[in-house]
Amino acid sequence: MDYEHLKKAIELLINATKYLEDIVSEYPTNKANNQIVENAKETIKKAMAEMSVAVKPPITNHIPDEFLARAEKLGIPLDDIEVIVAISEHHPSQLAGVLAEIENLAKKIKHRRKYFMLRLPEMPIEKLGPRLPIVKATDLNWPKKTIPKEYREAIKAKYKIDRVMKKRPYSRTSILEKNQGAEKTLAKSKAGENNYNLDQ
Repeated sequence: MDYEHLKKAIELLINATKYLEDIVSEYPTNKANNQIVENAKETIKKAMAEMSVAVKPPITNHIPDEFLARAEKLGIPLDDIEVIVAISEHHPSQLAGVLAEIENLAKKIKHRRKYFMLRLPEMPIEKLGPRLPIVKATDLNWPKKTIPKEYREAIKAKYKIDRVMKKRPYSRTSILEKNQGAEKTLAKSKAGENNYNLDQ
């Protein structure tokens, strides 16, 4: 138990109570009171964050450093207890999602901390990283290991590869040559028939 954070929580709760007591004691009906109530609510939220830290310190080692750096760059106060507690309680993909939204809507979002705190719990949990593995050129450099001759001979003997090769009378090259020869012979015979017809 961290009693320092617990003391801060008590102070914040006392302040929030005082805000509300002042409204009740004066009992006026104006819009300024609505803002005071909102301030009291925010103070209570901070007190709850302090109590959470007092019981269980926030752990953010599951969050990639690059995400925290992005958050800081976007103006999210990482020294804010409430923010750190929220980050520690959510999945890294949720943090990445809300940061992406803030980056895309940077010009439209006036209060980034408030937007961050509201949207973070609403972000879906997704699998991080590319959906397909990234293949690098170095991954294609297969080790140049030759198969030992004894092993190759054993494979040939086991599967009778030499016998199978002997049964193949023609290679691809010889078949191609025969086809070309047949085409030439056919062309000559057609030419002969044409000449015979002319002589008739």
